[in-house]
Amino acid sequence: MMTKYGREIQDTDLNGYLDLMKNKTYKLLPLREENLPWEKHLETILIEISGFNKITMNEVKTLVVLSKLESLKEMDDFKLYRKTIFECLNSLEDLKRG
Repeated sequence: MMTKYGREIQDTDLNGYLDLMKNKTYKLLPLREENLPWEKHLETILIEISGFNKITMNEVKTLVVLSKLESLKEMDDFKLYRKTIFECLNSLEDLKRG
């Protein structure tokens, strides 16, 4: 994957980063279930993925993840929250290369 800086991100590096983001995203489930500060963790993820999106020149699949994560802020129904988390995980997996 090419960055806006003209640097190539190797598939193994990209996939490792996406696995890390999947782990961070999955962590939102137990944080909310245990009434811990999940909102702060969500904000951190949104900032990081937003930066990744800018570096990789606005990948559409990244925008899907950002949109779904942003929607979690307003979501009261935990079943829908959980479903949305898993959709984000699938979208992050779809970004993998190689």
